[in-house]
Amino acid sequence: MTEKLSEVESGADQELILLGVGASAGGLEAFQSLLGALRPTDRFALILVQHLDPEHESLLPELLSKRTRLPVRSISDGMEVEAGNIYLIPPAYGLDIRGRVLKLEEFESPRGLRRPIDDFLQALAREHGANAAGVILSGTGSDGANGVRAIKEAGGLVFAQDPRDARYDGMPRAAIATGAVDLVLPAGEMISILRDFHDRASGIAPTIESDAEFIEKVVRNVRYRTGHDFAGYKSGTLLRRITLRMSVLGLEEPGDYLRELVQNRSEADRLFRDLLINVTSFFRDPAAFESLARVAVPAILESKDRGDEVRIWVPGCSTGQEAYTVAMIVADAMARLDVRARLCVFGTDIDEEALAVARRGHYPNSIAAEVPPEFLERYFTPTRNGFEVRGELRDAVRFSSQSLVKDPPFSRLDLVTCRNLLIYFDHELQELAQRVFHYALQPGGFLMLGPSETARAEGEPFLDVVPEHRIYRRNEGAARSLDLPRRFRGISTGTEPSHEVLPEQVFGIPYSAAEALLARHVPAFLLIGPQDEVTRVGPGAESFVRLNPGNTSLGIRSLILPELEQPVKRLLTAGAIAGGGYRQTRVAFADPSGARDVLIGVETLPDGSRLVTFGATAAVPEPENRIVLDEAYVSQLEDELEEARRMVRTTVEELETSNEELKSSNEEMMSMNEELQSANEELSTTNEELQTKLMELAEANADLANFMSSTQIATVFLDRDLRLRSFTPEAASWFRFVDQDRGREITDIRARLDMGVVAEVSRRIADGGAPEEVRLASSDGEAEVIVRFAPYRNASGDRGGVVFSVFDVTAVARYARAAERASAEARASAEEIEELYLGSPGAMGLVDRDFRYLRANPKMAEFSGLPADAIVGRSISEVHPEIAGRMVASVRKVFDTGEPVLRQMVRGTTPAEPGVARVWEVDWYPVHRSDGVRAVGFNVTDVTRLLELQADLRRIMRELQHRVKNMLSNVIALVNRARREQGDPQEILETLAQRIRALANTHNLLTAENWASTALRDILALELLNVYGEERVMLRGPDMRLNARATLSLGMVIHELATNASKYGAFARPEGKVSVRWSRVDEGEGEEFRLVWQESGGPAVNAPSREGFGTQLMRSMVEGSFNGSIDSHWEPAGLRLVVAVPWNAATEVDYDSDMDPLRHADPLP
Repeated sequence: MTEKLSEVESGADQELILLGVGASAGGLEAFQSLLGALRPTDRFALILVQHLDPEHESLLPELLSKRTRLPVRSISDGMEVEAGNIYLIPPAYGLDIRGRVLKLEEFESPRGLRRPIDDFLQALAREHGANAAGVILSGTGSDGANGVRAIKEAGGLVFAQDPRDARYDGMPRAAIATGAVDLVLPAGEMISILRDFHDRASGIAPTIESDAEFIEKVVRNVRYRTGHDFAGYKSGTLLRRITLRMSVLGLEEPGDYLRELVQNRSEADRLFRDLLINVTSFFRDPAAFESLARVAVPAILESKDRGDEVRIWVPGCSTGQEAYTVAMIVADAMARLDVRARLCVFGTDIDEEALAVARRGHYPNSIAAEVPPEFLERYFTPTRNGFEVRGELRDAVRFSSQSLVKDPPFSRLDLVTCRNLLIYFDHELQELAQRVFHYALQPGGFLMLGPSETARAEGEPFLDVVPEHRIYRRNEGAARSLDLPRRFRGISTGTEPSHEVLPEQVFGIPYSAAEALLARHVPAFLLIGPQDEVTRVGPGAESFVRLNPGNTSLGIRSLILPELEQPVKRLLTAGAIAGGGYRQTRVAFADPSGARDVLIGVETLPDGSRLVTFGATAAVPEPENRIVLDEAYVSQLEDELEEARRMVRTTVEELETSNEELKSSNEEMMSMNEELQSANEELSTTNEELQTKLMELAEANADLANFMSSTQIATVFLDRDLRLRSFTPEAASWFRFVDQDRGREITDIRARLDMGVVAEVSRRIADGGAPEEVRLASSDGEAEVIVRFAPYRNASGDRGGVVFSVFDVTAVARYARAAERASAEARASAEEIEELYLGSPGAMGLVDRDFRYLRANPKMAEFSGLPADAIVGRSISEVHPEIAGRMVASVRKVFDTGEPVLRQMVRGTTPAEPGVARVWEVDWYPVHRSDGVRAVGFNVTDVTRLLELQADLRRIMRELQHRVKNMLSNVIALVNRARREQGDPQEILETLAQRIRALANTHNLLTAENWASTALRDILALELLNVYGEERVMLRGPDMRLNARATLSLGMVIHELATNASKYGAFARPEGKVSVRWSRVDEGEGEEFRLVWQESGGPAVNAPSREGFGTQLMRSMVEGSFNGSIDSHWEPAGLRLVVAVPWNAATEVDYDSDMDPLRHADPLP
């Protein structure tokens, strides 16, 4: 385990944890529970993906923002993820992530086939790996199941809501069924668990990532407890899973976890299961399997004849999906190409629980999205809660417990598929696995790996076929041998490992001590390899070897000193001839310390190498009587010795040839032995399958026997000839059966029913008819029964007879008739009530104790802006978010007290008219049942218009009272002024009357407009156009309205000007004309309303010597009431008069807040 643990994580941001949360139906409640536990200090970013209606704007951001202090943001394209934020997917879009940037994508699939949760979680796993976490909450269907597999495989955490806590448990159950879920919790507990995990993990990881010894101890303990060795697994994988276990247990110190591992035997099993990342699915990476079916499978089948085997191995098969996928592809190809060979697929794994799932061959409904429809129909049988592999496919796939690196492999294989297993192995174990695959495949065999794996082992055992999809072919040029490294050869679990890592030892003593012994107490030595090369020079041996300049040979004859060469050669040759053993000779040897004898020994070791030792004795003086041999004689002896050596070499070569032949024979025997071992493994696999099927058959028989003896339904089984096969005890109440009747025709048996009808229908069913149901009366007329007939199908699915059941419906029929009468009466009453309910002019609804709608009439649908059927099942807060608080409070009060709440006034807005404030009068009433108040109904009446009319009436009354008082004051002022006028009394009275009529006409205009405002053109038309016509009156100006006060004042001014013009001005002559222009001007001192009166064509006019009463009245009206101005100009063409009034004073309508109808309704809660 040499990988540096601190480098196992990717370069992603270690601080930010991205939490992908998926939900569907019932998601709002789950989201609220989940977010309620968040803190502002959490280093999480939550991305919430829910199935939303693309036609309506989501209210989710608004509703969730009330449940958390963290910002809730609706996702826009290109938005960057930040910690401490919650992101919500908008309707009608899918979601992708690139780094930290969220990307909105339009859906390509039609509605009903979209899987936005899967898509996002897979992208999250791809981009953030171990820093990603996946959460699946309430919802129907299986969206998210593939996504959590991707998160798990990338090393992230996966949570699923406890199905008992979810409103809809389909999605949580589908996620749990994948085996990728780490924890199953209520939604409200997930955040605290995730927070605790990462708080602990941030403290645990730095402690253990630098402690390789700790990891090795853990691996040893797991090996001891389970028999499986994870020493070859990547350190990153081990680190993450151990950290997870420590965090779940609340442990922070490595020593604490080691103690837990030793003291709690089940902890090793839990860690073992976490290390086995059982993430798999059918047709995972469809493009790769398409390449397999297109390229490899036809090449395999083209050489297969009838009776041959197509042998395939799927190591690390987990719960069997990949093994069944390959089996379906090959079986389909065999059928298309008419290949009559026998298909045999071996699925192996070390996880017994996963293998049990694989053998059962039963998978959830979510596989319908993975398996092509034609394969799903051909190879699977639908069940109540999923799909089951059909017998013919399951018989072709055998599952057994087998270790890829510890147990002997299969042999003579055509194909090995091992996808996404090698990515968890270190380099050495990956090399070993590829050697195993090369050994197991027969010539021309294929290998298929996962998308992140390659076949690049030493020696190039495989050649590329489809490299982009990791499909390879066995390289025949590579050696076919299999030598397991020592650490992977059979793992013994008989001795419990020590809890301290032992230092490296040699012969039971520390390595350093062994080195000291070699240096001080062991003779000098040379280690010689099979080719006579020196592989090691021991301490002290440097005195007996030489290194010549430029010499690069390590052969013993090149390195040994010349005076020692012949003795060493003789000993090596003698050892080779004898086939081993130990030999020695003493040789006189001189070195700088003096002459001495050297004891040279040669020993052949078990691995074929030779150990040459030099045992030197003390230096001795040269004897005086030393014998000097004749050189010629010595030369003769050496020649004879050389000849003997040649003869020995010839003999040795012959022996070596024989030895090679024996080795070849031995190799062939070893190969045969390995093939026998593989065959034995296959037989063991078959035996396990048979045992499992026998147990299933025994259990099925036991279930059937118990059912037959305990059921209270009269059931009869007939064969194709309508002979009695079997019956339940309850059948004796209708048929006089005894055990001896088995095998008799059904018509020969006496019964209380019309056996002619029974036999006739049974014959139709046996001949291929559809299931039938008939109603019969008993022979005594006292009972009425229903008999249901169906075909009896044998194990192959063919019809093997008939089965029928008898149900006594006498009481049911009697009750049914009574119930039908009552039902008809109830239906009539219900229809009347329903018509009243649907036709009611008021909005009506019914809610339960969870504040969810049980009913809503069309008026309520119109009031809510939703279809009536869309309201049912939703909560008040979802349908009426603006007024939900007050409504919920009233409903709760009715449930608590059982008393109605009447005439409640509620103010607010509705989704149907979001910008319009309305007022409603609501009556709440309880709907009682025997156990109390079952629901609360309510009637809603929109009283906004009524209140507005009431307010208008009050305003008009007050305005009328005010204006009448003002008008009377004006009339009194006119009368008083007239009293002071000098002149003809009759003329004075006539002028007074005209002025009062002008005032009355202006009042009429205001009354028609509810005393709010009047159009300026209407005032001018009243005084000028209606009297003098369009030929003599020209009006120019924008459309505008004057308030009530300005209407009265300006009306009086126009009247005075028109009267004066008729007497003395333009209207006094037929050709005279008047032009009236008005505008809105701003000359820097504020906006003002300006009206210009211009006369032309009348008699010459001169400025009067004094202002008359009319001029004074006009000036009073303009200057006194509005702080305006009147400027008169007596021009030769006629009078020009300019009236200027502040714009706001002339146009703003006085608004009395007391008249606001909405003030009288209850405010929003």
